[in-house]
Amino acid sequence: MKKALLLFLCAALAFASLTMFTTAFDGNDYGSNGSSSSNGSSNWSNSNSSSGGDWGDIGAEAIIILVIFIVIAIIFSVVKSKHGGSAGGARPSSQQGLHIQLPDRTMQIEQIIKQNDPNFSTHDFLSFAKNVYIDIQNAWCKRDMTPVRPVLHDNLYSSTVRQLQSKIDQGVIFHYESIVVNTAYLTSYARDAQFEYATIYLNARMIDWQEDEKTGKILRGDKTTRWDMRYKMKFMRTAGVLTKEEVAKAQGHNCPNCGAPIEISSSGQCVYCNSVVTTGQYSWVLSDFGTIRNDTVDEGIRN
Repeated sequence: MKKALLLFLCAALAFASLTMFTTAFDGNDYGSNGSSSSNGSSNWSNSNSSSGGDWGDIGAEAIIILVIFIVIAIIFSVVKSKHGGSAGGARPSSQQGLHIQLPDRTMQIEQIIKQNDPNFSTHDFLSFAKNVYIDIQNAWCKRDMTPVRPVLHDNLYSSTVRQLQSKIDQGVIFHYESIVVNTAYLTSYARDAQFEYATIYLNARMIDWQEDEKTGKILRGDKTTRWDMRYKMKFMRTAGVLTKEEVAKAQGHNCPNCGAPIEISSSGQCVYCNSVVTTGQYSWVLSDFGTIRNDTVDEGIRN
């Protein structure tokens, strides 16, 4: 509706501009002819009106052409954005929280976790988080969250599946390409009687657009722009759980309880040992995942 109104205003502006300039200069031409026959200084009047008329016509044409070009540029910009151009397709979320800075507390948090879990490795944990992030994005695009079921807490998995189904019902297909994780570090940590939580700040770049399933029309974003995105990924596990050395580097691909290749049922159970591995009882699972927003707060360390 707004775009249609803008197009109408542009057209009206063009018509009004043409009418205004044509009427003004036509009036001067007619006025000069009348003055040449009605006053005694006809030569002066004719020479001035003739000169003024020529330059006036040239000026009018130049202004009309300029106005037309401006109107065309505005209309082109609107049409481009309507069809998924970079101006209209800008991700609002990519600008959300642009000035929010979450501190890097990796070393401090690592020392806290290692006090109770000597086998904990920040390098392995961050690598695991990066893989989880990329796997989630790929699963979302493929419209099937099953591959990341083992690393998502039950609540997060359920809410994500509902959101995905809503997009499927709307006929929206997501495309994420050329995903590169630039930065990942531990920014906050908390522990209570039942669980411990480690939050990772992650910065990634990707090409991102949304497509109408029926028409193939780009609804948002485009196929060339690389968006800079910032996320908080909160992982949790049961308090007192220790990193198993034999599965530490295989986390996300093996059952954290028995070490078997990960195959789980819809309820989050390992098909080999029947352990429910999606509650954080045996290892880290992602419990909260979202972009950095303007209202994002630094949760700090609560130990």
